[in-house]
Amino acid sequence: MKDQDLKHQMNLIPKSLFENFGFSNLTEIQKKASPIILQKKDCLVIAPTGSGKTECSVIPIFSLLKNSRKIGKIKALYITPLRALNRDVFRRITKYAHQSELTIEIRHGDTTQKDRKKITENPPDVLITTPETLVILLTQAKYLDALSDLEWIVVDEVHELLSSERGTQLSLSIERLEFNSKFPLTKIGLSATVGNFEEAGKFVVGTKRKCEIIRDTSVRKYDVEIKYVDGTISDVAEKIIEHVSELDLDSPILLFTNTRGESEFLASILKDKSTIPIELHHGSLSKEVREETEQNLREGKRGIVVCTSSLELGLDIGSVELVIHYGSPRQVSKLVQRIGRSRHNRNASAKGLIITNNSDDEYEAQAILQRIQEGSIEEQKIHDGSLDVLAHHLVGLAIQIGEISIDKAFDLITRAYPFRNLKLEELVDILDLLDSNYLIFFDRTKMTFWKKGRSFKYYFENLSTIPDILKFKVFDSVGKKIIGSLDQRFVGDYGDSGNIFVLKGSQWRILNVDEKSFTVNVEPFRGGGITVPYWEGENIPIDYKTARKVGNFRSEVSKGSLQLTNKTIEKLNFNEISDENNIVIESSRSQGSIVLHSCFGTKINSTLSTLLSSMLSSMLGSVVDSRSDGYRIVLSSRSRISEKLFLEVLKDDYDLFSMVTASLAGTHNVNWRTWCVAKKFGIVGRGAVYERKSARFLYERYSKTALVQEALRELFHDKYDLKNTDKILKEIREDQIHIKWLEVEQFSKLAEPILDHTSKYYSSPANLDKGILDLVKARLDKTKHRLICARCGKWERVVETNEVKNILICPYCKGRQITATFYSDYDLSKIIRKKHDGKKLTSEEKHKVDRAWKVSSLVENFGKTAIIVMSGYGVGADTAARILRNMVDEEHLLKQIYEAERQYVVTRGFLGFLILFCNF
Repeated sequence: MKDQDLKHQMNLIPKSLFENFGFSNLTEIQKKASPIILQKKDCLVIAPTGSGKTECSVIPIFSLLKNSRKIGKIKALYITPLRALNRDVFRRITKYAHQSELTIEIRHGDTTQKDRKKITENPPDVLITTPETLVILLTQAKYLDALSDLEWIVVDEVHELLSSERGTQLSLSIERLEFNSKFPLTKIGLSATVGNFEEAGKFVVGTKRKCEIIRDTSVRKYDVEIKYVDGTISDVAEKIIEHVSELDLDSPILLFTNTRGESEFLASILKDKSTIPIELHHGSLSKEVREETEQNLREGKRGIVVCTSSLELGLDIGSVELVIHYGSPRQVSKLVQRIGRSRHNRNASAKGLIITNNSDDEYEAQAILQRIQEGSIEEQKIHDGSLDVLAHHLVGLAIQIGEISIDKAFDLITRAYPFRNLKLEELVDILDLLDSNYLIFFDRTKMTFWKKGRSFKYYFENLSTIPDILKFKVFDSVGKKIIGSLDQRFVGDYGDSGNIFVLKGSQWRILNVDEKSFTVNVEPFRGGGITVPYWEGENIPIDYKTARKVGNFRSEVSKGSLQLTNKTIEKLNFNEISDENNIVIESSRSQGSIVLHSCFGTKINSTLSTLLSSMLSSMLGSVVDSRSDGYRIVLSSRSRISEKLFLEVLKDDYDLFSMVTASLAGTHNVNWRTWCVAKKFGIVGRGAVYERKSARFLYERYSKTALVQEALRELFHDKYDLKNTDKILKEIREDQIHIKWLEVEQFSKLAEPILDHTSKYYSSPANLDKGILDLVKARLDKTKHRLICARCGKWERVVETNEVKNILICPYCKGRQITATFYSDYDLSKIIRKKHDGKKLTSEEKHKVDRAWKVSSLVENFGKTAIIVMSGYGVGADTAARILRNMVDEEHLLKQIYEAERQYVVTRGFLGFLILFCNF
């Protein structure tokens, strides 16, 4: 916007409008947006965090509503994607509402029944809510009446909703609100980071309206240091402590991770290694814990808050001088949102540190920072026609309106931008499916539909677009603690005893699955097996542009024109480097695998991986397993994959949609998606536990219906990129992208991240055993024992293993026969004194005394080492004696203890784990 245009716009703002609320100077976006909002024009406001987007929307709206308010009618809705944001916005804008003589309330999942009743009986002028709660309000008569005079809708954090089905759901809710209101709604979208802003604007206002795009075009500076640590996550934690201690900042520090598992793990290590106050903030924690942490941030209490995406959105958290990010943020938008939380002042550079022990991350972070400088950001791909979301809203319409014609429903639905391409026959197919499952009545003669008795139950059980996924706890038999969780999909597909999988960067072998307690008992596994399934939980995709830049950086490093801390590229034993113009393939005959180094990003590599696996399997006559990340694809088979065959497959011409669709039939991915969509269509009950055979049956039963069509659509949206993959394949055929095939004895370090998922938590596979044994030793040292004199029973003491001395003597009888038992065993000393006094013992008491003498003999002969062995879970006197007799060194001893524990768990089941977990 030119200076003269901006000046003209400013003249449209009454001088007193912002001054009345204490604003002497307006930010650029406030100057641009406020006049347009005052004219009641639909708009999308795009500006960085901290630039005053909320104020630039609500202050003009409140000033206009001041004279048009009507008792008992909601005039404005403010919608945010998080309940925490609801609370934060409420806290920030209540003063503006009250100053404008408007009432304001929050209604979301945490709202008490008392407050809900209050809002229902006395609706406010302004209501703050979430997309899911809005879906509820649209079926309640009192709320529909209160919303019948609605004039304004503000959608905050639009970028967070764009690429999810929550956004698609909200787009239909807004059209239902428009249908319900006497007034045309003015729609305001607020967003920090959007690549496809024109499409985002259409998403906010719908297909029948124009949208003004108002952008803050200035580029904020990002002062970000990137540190690569060649070591374990513990080494990373030490570097973080060192960095924070050197800076000695007088404000809290945010430490972002990409997953909840990483945040829990890193927080626990930081607490162990430093005296710096450490707090945790993520979506699984209680509301009270999260609110307390948020308040501490606002008060500026020093310390580190380890967090996930829960703090990346626009929560007011006060002054934060530094944001640290563990690992690459993986996306430009993530870095801008997260590092942008620092120095929450529009004019100050964002201050950040990206620290990682992953060899890809240093390149990736550099690529992301370069994209920020270029003003390049990922596009948020909108879900185009989510049929399960539509099915839910159709039932909602039947509840909201009563009997409704298909034509009227079709017109309403296609006004929502994500459903602009919906065909009438698709709508009819969905109504048929809903009718066949008794969720609505569908009259094919009159072409109308209306609610049924089951409509309400189905509707309220499926408010969330996020699948209701049952979780299995995973217990580590080494650390004797919860290490994470697996959802029912993974357990249903892979949960057989003995199977090996990867969780949080490490390989685990399943000991057993307890379906009653929803628990998977596992042990760490080290060995071959690059084809084992792995579970990463939340996975942020890397887009094509970032991956290409990483490839370009690799080339620069190999040529010596760029230097990074990570020396993986310089140490490669081959000259050709995979970059945006080259695919390098490592082929290992001994391992029956090939690794493609392909810098094309997550979705393109996933598409190529699926295509190659399917085609090679059919041509070889044996299964070819595949896995991919943003920079690699690994293909493994018992049959040899030759260069000639591979190139023939890669350079062929394909109808990608048909090929990928065919290859998905019967796979874990499509089975799971079918199961989840069947739940959202009301065909599978809410509490049903996933089972792959049932899911496969559903896929076959509904293969010609909207159900499977939707399952496939979701998979293609989330996992694949057919358009750009087709482009890549064409460039390969035309030799614009070159292929280099290398026969190798051993895979390179560059291939290691996809072959060995342990590398994130351990500096190298060779350190895996040591890492496990260190955990075992630390636990054994902390085990509590009750030491008792086995001769007289008069002396006893509770100690931890690490407090035990080698020479133990009873101070009363001077005997060296000291036994050890559970620290909570209060009876043994009494039994020993009873025997010492010559009293008769029961058979059970005799057994306990005999055991005590066996243990005392071991302690007398082996000293503290015997206590260490007896610290092993389920290790009795006989097992301990065998371990001690075969002792070679400490490492061997620890391995023997762990093996004994493992055998005990396998034979005794989960109950033992649970007892141990409760004791600690």
